[in-house]
Amino acid sequence: MKSRLFILSAALIGLAPLTYMSPASAVEGYVTSGQDPDQPVRTRYGDCVHDYGYRPGMRFADCEPAPAPVAAPAPSVKEPVVEAPAPVPAPIPVNVPFRLSTDAFFDFDKATLNPKGQAALDEVASQLAGTTYDTITIVGHTDRIGTVAYNQKLSERRADAMAQYLMGKGLPADKISASGLGEKNPTAQCSGLRGARLIACLQPDRYAEVTVSGTATQVSAAAGR
Repeated sequence: MKSRLFILSAALIGLAPLTYMSPASAVEGYVTSGQDPDQPVRTRYGDCVHDYGYRPGMRFADCEPAPAPVAAPAPSVKEPVVEAPAPVPAPIPVNVPFRLSTDAFFDFDKATLNPKGQAALDEVASQLAGTTYDTITIVGHTDRIGTVAYNQKLSERRADAMAQYLMGKGLPADKISASGLGEKNPTAQCSGLRGARLIACLQPDRYAEVTVSGTATQVSAAAGR
């Protein structure tokens, strides 16, 4: 009898470790309490007991430390776009023509500059002195009163008088040319008029055209004088 009790006791003792190591598990990877599957089995140090199904990264209750918060990426700062300065355009050669009434420069039927004409050319010379140019072309025009030959000579003499005056103000002679077209380019319509009324009506035809070729930018201010 004692021998049989000893054998049975030994068998129960041998089964005790197996029963302790295999408690109920309601959560994969963790050993849970058989009485309360929501409670993990812990060691005496408070650590949760993992079973064979545990893998790193699994979590249950407060068994694993909370993951460290992931810092949000710093907002990207856009570098301000700096536009390259626009290139300075190269000077473009231009022709700057302007028309001068010879009635303001010469008395009727005369080719000698009067004081008003001299003052006007003084301003032209002053403006040209501050510019860059290649040539100054002066072309004289007359009305149709008189013969064609006479008007041709008168237009040439007036253009030459203007050129000589500008040269006397220091403008280079090799850049100045003067010529006349007489009555070849009429613009006024004065049919049926005679005497003083005809002379007044033909005033637009008595003019000199001055053209500055190059990069002059201020000469046009003298237009219409």
